[in-house]
Amino acid sequence: MDNIVIIIANVISVISCTMMVLIGLIKNKNKILLSQCVQFTLMGVSHYLLGGMGGVWATVVSILRNLAFFKFKVTVPLKILFVALSVVLSLGTVTINPVTWLPILATSLFTWVIDSEDIIRFKNVMIITVCMWFVYDAYHLNFVSAAFDAFTVVSTGYSIWQIKKEKKAGGNE
Repeated sequence: MDNIVIIIANVISVISCTMMVLIGLIKNKNKILLSQCVQFTLMGVSHYLLGGMGGVWATVVSILRNLAFFKFKVTVPLKILFVALSVVLSLGTVTINPVTWLPILATSLFTWVIDSEDIIRFKNVMIITVCMWFVYDAYHLNFVSAAFDAFTVVSTGYSIWQIKKEKKAGGNE
């Protein structure tokens, strides 16, 4: 692989990862989903340039899912469609190794809770799915992304703490 491509992919990845950490601080689900579309696009380009096709397909499905759920009511059949699409697109590009399936599992799990009205539950699932990406990134020696995954878990956890603190202060326990 050309060194210039590796450098470009890593620069794109740093931008995407910075966005991912900042998204963890957003408290509005629609803003989270829109911001993720931009972040996923950048991360998908980075994965593609580095040859990580499992990550590419997971990001493509995530973008399509987020956009569809802005336009259409979230239903179980639509959720099933996006989970199936994620699996089908990935079949030819990931190995039997369970770690290579973590992006697809993360995308599927996030898809199932995307319509949750409970922002705390939504953000907790964000933490779980980012932890899956952490394992995937560390396994593929993508230490920059793994570090940013860890930062995202911290920023999202901090956001949950802030939301709970605001609810408690407002008497909305």
